Order: sequence, then structure tokens, then C-alpha cells
Amino acid sequence: IKIDDLVKWDQLNQQYRSVKHLVVLDNGQVLWGLPSVPVQQNLNEILSQARSQTGIQAQYWRQIENERMYYVIRKGDLAGQPAYLLSYMWESYQNDLVNTLFRRLLWVISALLLLSWIPSFWLARHLTRPLTSMEQQVRRIAARDWDEPLITNRQDEIGQLGQSIERMREQLIKQDKAQHTFLQHISHELKTPVMVIRSYAQAIADGIFPRGGLEGSVAVIDEEAERLQRRVKDLLYLTKLDQISVGKAAAVDINIAELVKHVVELMRWQRTDLEWKVQVEPIMFKGDADQWKIALENLLDNQIRYAAGRICISSSRQIKNGKSGLTLRIANDGPPIEEKLLNSLFMEYEKGFKGQFGLGLAIVQQIAVSHGARVWAANEDESPAFYIELEI
Repeated sequence: IKIDDLVKWDQLNQQYRSVKHLVVLDNGQVLWGLPSVPVQQNLNEILSQARSQTGIQAQYWRQIENERMYYVIRKGDLAGQPAYLLSYMWESYQNDLVNTLFRRLLWVISALLLLSWIPSFWLARHLTRPLTSMEQQVRRIAARDWDEPLITNRQDEIGQLGQSIERMREQLIKQDKAQHTFLQHISHELKTPVMVIRSYAQAIADGIFPRGGLEGSVAVIDEEAERLQRRVKDLLYLTKLDQISVGKAAAVDINIAELVKHVVELMRWQRTDLEWKVQVEPIMFKGDADQWKIALENLLDNQIRYAAGRICISSSRQIKNGKSGLTLRIANDGPPIEEKLLNSLFMEYEKGFKGQFGLGLAIVQQIAVSHGARVWAANEDESPAFYIELEI
């Protein structure tokens, strides 16, 4: 019988036992276990390794024909005689064990993937279904079809996204209605002076002077033309401001006291009966001088229109969130602003005081936003006051 055959026979037996054990005395007598022929033939060399072993236990391997055998020798005493516990296994068993474990691991992974695919598919559908609905809703909103509300009953991030989309839809509807209302009223305001100018021009051409004479009738035409020009100018300027990005206004050093003084001198002639109280400190800030001049002109124009007899302008410094700031206060002794208008007074498409649709305050708001400033109105002691707050 060949050694290879004996090795294979021993390996075949080892399929039913992972590791074989032998108890061998120092003289080579096997007290426990049945050594295979290949092991018996190499037992003397194995005992030689055991005798020279310094530690209690050591690992070895030996090439027997074309197979490698791994074994562990543990030294001890048995009835006062040196004895050794020999535990061994063949390399083929190790390879078979690794392959078996690998195959089983593949089966387990495949089963887990198969079992997890169904809940994963359900979870993916559960997560993407509301997102798909929101995507369709956003497409409809983009096409200005915003009548259908987006209803979400979720409290997670997807629900928060849905609530944000719904708030956007409501705000767009509100802005669209306000814009239509504004366009209707501004069209009426533009149409009125055009009709007056045309009717007066036709009357003059027919030799009729509605205001008693040519000079008075022409003065009416000039007044209405100026009103029309002011409205068109405001519309064009507001459109221009809409294209200015926040923080991109030209930044130059501006002295607030000099700017206020210059604008007041330009506008006080509109009503010579008004008393002006100006107490503005020479505080410097950065911004577009032309835009701030227009903002102050629009604010003062509003004050002049409604003041009873006095306009007060003052300034103050403050530190907010560690940053220095400037607050400009412009107040008059006219009638208070309606409470419902205070929060919408500076919006483009909102009806103003006494039902007017002037764009002056909307322009002020746009200029303030483009400079990172804040503007608001308040009723103080039964009189209105306007504030501009900006960093210096």
C-alpha cells in the first residue's frame, strides 16, 4: 500500500472528526488513540521534536508525500513518566472547512439579501411616493396651477418639506392676487391722468377752456402729466431695483446728516407751512448715495403728504449683536396709520393709506433690502413714525 493511499484514508476518516488526538509516552508507546500509518511512520521524528520542545505546548507542520499535516504537541506527565498529547489534522481538512464555511456564508448572505429585498422595496416605495406627489405638485405650481392644496400628515423631514411647499403655494396665491389688484388700481391711476389730459386737449382744440382760460386749462394738463410721469418713473425704478441683488449695491461712504439735510432742502418747498425739526448726527455708513437719496425723498414725500404741521427727523447709534448700527427716525404729526396696514405698508402690491397705491414705500423697502438694512413703521403717541436701521 502506498503512503499516498494511507494519507487519503486518514483524511477520509478525519471527515467525521475534525482533529485526532494521541497520547504517547516518551518511549514511543501509544497509550490512547489509534495512530494512522503515516503518523506511525513519522512518530519517531515527532517524538524527537517533542523531547526538544522547551515550552509546554508548540505548533508544528510536516510534509508527508503531497499533503501537509498540522499538529500540536503538549508536554505532560503520566504516572511519573513524560508523556505527550499529539493533536493533528491534514491540510485538506482545513481547506474543506474554509470552503464549507465560505459556501455557507454565501448562502446566508444570499438569503438575507432575498429576505431584505421585499421590505427594502416596500420602504423605498413608502419614501418615494410622497416625494413623487410633491414633485408633481411643484410642477403644477411652476405652471401657475396652484388651486389644489398639498396635504401632508407626516411629522418627519418629508412632512416638513411638504409643509414648506404648501406655505410657498399659499404665499404665491396671495402675491398673485395682490399683484392683480395692484395692476388694476395702478392701471386706473395711469388711465385717469391720461383721460384728463386727452379731454382737456380736445376741449382746448374746440375752443373751450374748462378752467376759465387757456393758462388754467394748460396748468391742469401739466399737473396730470407730472402725475403720470411720476407713476411711470416709480414703476421703472421699482423694476430696476428688483434686479439688484442683495449686497451688490455700490458702497461709498455716506454722511447721513449731510444726506438728510440735502433732501430736506430739496423738498421743504412743497409745503412751506410745515415746521421741520432735524437732529441728525454726522454718522458715516456705506451704501449707494443715489439710492438712499431716492429712499429719503420717498419717505419725506409721504411725510409731507400726511403731516398736519410738523416733521421730525432724528438719528441714534446702537450696538446690536456686537455690531454698530444707525437708526434714522422720521415722524410727523399727521393721522395714525391703520393697524392692519403696518405690516404690509412697504409691500409692492398692497393698498396703502386712504386706498392709494403709490410705489414710494415699496421702493424704500427694496433699497433697504439691497443694502442689508431694515425699514418699518409704527404709531407713536397717535402719530406715525418711520424707521431705517442699518449697520455702520
